[in-house]
Amino acid sequence: MIDEGVLARCAAGAISPEIALAQLLLSGDPPDPAALAARAEPGPLARLAGLAEQHRDRLNDLGALARAGFDPAGEDPVANSAALFDRLAQDAPEAGVAFYSFGDPAALARATDELVAVIRDWADPAGRRVVDLGCGIGRVALALADDASSVIGVDVSAGMVAEATRRANGRANVRFVQGNGRDLRMLPDASAELLLAVDSWPFLVPAGPEAVAGVTAEVARVLAPGGDWLLFNWSYRGDPAQDVAEAREAAAAHGLELLRAGERPFAIWDGIGFHFRRLA
Repeated sequence: MIDEGVLARCAAGAISPEIALAQLLLSGDPPDPAALAARAEPGPLARLAGLAEQHRDRLNDLGALARAGFDPAGEDPVANSAALFDRLAQDAPEAGVAFYSFGDPAALARATDELVAVIRDWADPAGRRVVDLGCGIGRVALALADDASSVIGVDVSAGMVAEATRRANGRANVRFVQGNGRDLRMLPDASAELLLAVDSWPFLVPAGPEAVAGVTAEVARVLAPGGDWLLFNWSYRGDPAQDVAEAREAAAAHGLELLRAGERPFAIWDGIGFHFRRLA
């Protein structure tokens, strides 16, 4: 059965057709493209139906991937996240880092272009030392490499680090390292001028306030004075007001200025953005 709430949000323009199709896949069985087409009128629902038809051959596999789960629940969410993304690096690297790309490299490239445009608008990476925390397959790190003086991608998943390193193909100013999800001990003090956390923080938040505070302190330590931290998606709990409140508390506790909180700058993705700056 099609989730009517998803269709209503898509028709109203509250979510993109890409996010709508991803949510339909995550909420149950793969949607029938013909059934969507029968419901579609010109506008977002027609684009949703067209997207489902475009990816018809992938829908069953994507549905199976969704049923296997993206929620690293359990006593140790950080370790479970590493195991989850090790599996995704092997089975579906593009869909693993952005399910709404449906495993299509061209769709992932469009979504990455949109994300990188926002990063450049909020905090220009040109000539800066960049750290990508939760780098996945390195899509953002590699997209910024031409602008940045250096890029270091950090991920808890050995599989994702290996895949990112393969895709970097020996690029001189980019390297990828595995972290433990609890600290950034591999990075010196004040060594980053721009730090990114793209859809990685939601896998830390379930580990609890102490874990979040610990990694936030590490981010503040690693940022140079005046350095920027862009975070996209604080959590997946569906409470933006609580996310903003926690971001404000984190900024106040760790010598950070919160310049943007809870903004939605994307047309394709439904990510929610935060912009912190390390005080001098």
